[in-house]
Amino acid sequence: MLNPSATVVGAAGALPRHVKDNAYVFGYHGFIYTSQHNVSAETVRHPGVLLLSADRAPFEITLRDGRCFRTTALAIGPRVARRLKAEDMALISINILPSSYWFHVLRPLRDHDGVVMLDREAFTHLDTDLWRLHRGEGSQGLALRVFDEAMAEVRRQLPARPEPHPDVLEMVRRLDTSPHLTIDELAAALGRTSQWVSRTFSTELDMSMRDYQNWLKQRRVFDLLYTRRSLTQVALESGFGDSPQFSRTFLRWYGRSPSYSRNPHHVRVFIEREPDGMKLVCFRQSSDTTNPAS
Repeated sequence: MLNPSATVVGAAGALPRHVKDNAYVFGYHGFIYTSQHNVSAETVRHPGVLLLSADRAPFEITLRDGRCFRTTALAIGPRVARRLKAEDMALISINILPSSYWFHVLRPLRDHDGVVMLDREAFTHLDTDLWRLHRGEGSQGLALRVFDEAMAEVRRQLPARPEPHPDVLEMVRRLDTSPHLTIDELAAALGRTSQWVSRTFSTELDMSMRDYQNWLKQRRVFDLLYTRRSLTQVALESGFGDSPQFSRTFLRWYGRSPSYSRNPHHVRVFIEREPDGMKLVCFRQSSDTTNPAS
């Protein structure tokens, strides 16, 4: 049942005062995060991001060099430091993980300092679905379709890039399954030189092999955060020294604390597929028995 406080009213999509955030997670492919109020200090993350305003209200992105983009559709490359200001608006954040097919689409962004403003009108066909996701009405299947269709539109608006070489995909696959491989071991497994591996990471993924291995630690967080584990358990099993270090790093990545991000009073998390549809993962952090989906 939809939370009445999350219902959008009015033809123009006027927002109520309180709306929960929603996180639709597609494993290692990516995730969509919706919010009504998101003002963050500087964040830096490995995924690329597509930001869309569902209600056409502008948001602001400020880069480390002081440049500010006030817009309704923006693509941001991986590891671009920025601050976000999105107040009282329906913001849709589509996060593209390095292991996603769509990640290579964002490569042209490095020729534009990592950020490109897009034509919001070209995403009009997704407006109804964006609102559904923002209200928490969406299914996992709907969110994934929006993810793919939105990224297909990004590909149309950005300069064309060749498909990634099969050896690049194999390199990523091997590191995904054996994240502690050294660069020499990975090169030997691929029948390539260490120099080729190092150069290819930089040119194809816009990060070093060490950066990618750090990303795998971040990806491990995705495996653990939305479980019944305590934050301390998540931190230690993800390779962090302790919970405070993990919380500071997560905040630097996403502008939200990990405790906020999995608190059902703030965020609905849709993460698993089941034969009968989407599974809503609910986390109880107190004796409160309120259904976060109600």
